[in-house]
Amino acid sequence: MYFCNIATMKKLGVIQESIGSFLLNMRTKNNREPKVYTYDNAKTMGILYDVVDKNTHLQVAEFAKLVQSLHGDIRVTMLGFLDNPDLQQALPQTVKTDFYGVEDFSWSGKLQKGSAYDFIGTKYDILLDITTQDSYPLLYVLMASVASYKVGRFVEEDMRYDLMIDTQEDNSISNLITQINVYLSKIKTK
Repeated sequence: MYFCNIATMKKLGVIQESIGSFLLNMRTKNNREPKVYTYDNAKTMGILYDVVDKNTHLQVAEFAKLVQSLHGDIRVTMLGFLDNPDLQQALPQTVKTDFYGVEDFSWSGKLQKGSAYDFIGTKYDILLDITTQDSYPLLYVLMASVASYKVGRFVEEDMRYDLMIDTQEDNSISNLITQINVYLSKIKTK
């Protein structure tokens, strides 16, 4: 179960997010069995992020490219939440990237179509949530995903991730990426 403050989230209407959060919580209680994956044993990786601007997209894409070049066995797919559809034309595609937006959600806050729908149903070995703030559309995809090992930033009193990275000292995308890279390189599995 996850706990989130609707007042701190953004992107959809308050009623949409409230109803959606309630239904999502009911739907995702036991939708997967977590398993630890690292760069050594993962074959697939999904990266979820908020496309707030071109720079954020480039940072995440560079990280994805680095993972693919250093760990050639890992197939990486990126999914970005795009609040401004016009921005998509300005984003370079160096790694397979899909986008979704508010229009993919129903009146009740349920994801009903688009590339995020396929992303949720893909059983990635590792799902990286490279966000520094709560956003309902991103939280929806994260919670509904059937990925085996979910990694993201530390969120107090919340159990949305299997591995939480503490970034309170420097809550930037670049620091989160650096810390994720360190931990996925150092963790050893049997």
